[in-house]
Amino acid sequence: MDPHQIPEPDRQGLRSFGLVTGGLVAALFGLFFPWLLDLATPIWPFAVGGLLAGVGLAAPMSLKSVYHWWMRFALALSKITTPIILGAVFFLMFLPMGLLMRLFRHDPMARRIDPSAGSYRVKSRRASPENMERPF
Repeated sequence: MDPHQIPEPDRQGLRSFGLVTGGLVAALFGLFFPWLLDLATPIWPFAVGGLLAGVGLAAPMSLKSVYHWWMRFALALSKITTPIILGAVFFLMFLPMGLLMRLFRHDPMARRIDPSAGSYRVKSRRASPENMERPF
């Protein structure tokens, strides 16, 4: 299955979509954002959330077009947000860690060339037979 193909939902899936999306719209835009931004509580999120939940309960198959448009929007949004989030993780976490490791000359893979070394082989420890009783 193509990861970017929108799956075809059944009756139960559309019912769940209507209930969850309606609840999230009401909770986020009706309660959380007004509380966070210290605004008056709007009525429209509860109307939209109630409509989605009500249609999801009464006639879930009529939410098919809403579901497909919502999923198309989500796919388009993921093409924008994923590179931004992964870039931020790289530049805020991995890049400073790598620069600090280079600054302090830390080499966790022991890749430095040692001309006096006879071999780079690391001797392994012999496992005790008790470890094989319950290996996981």
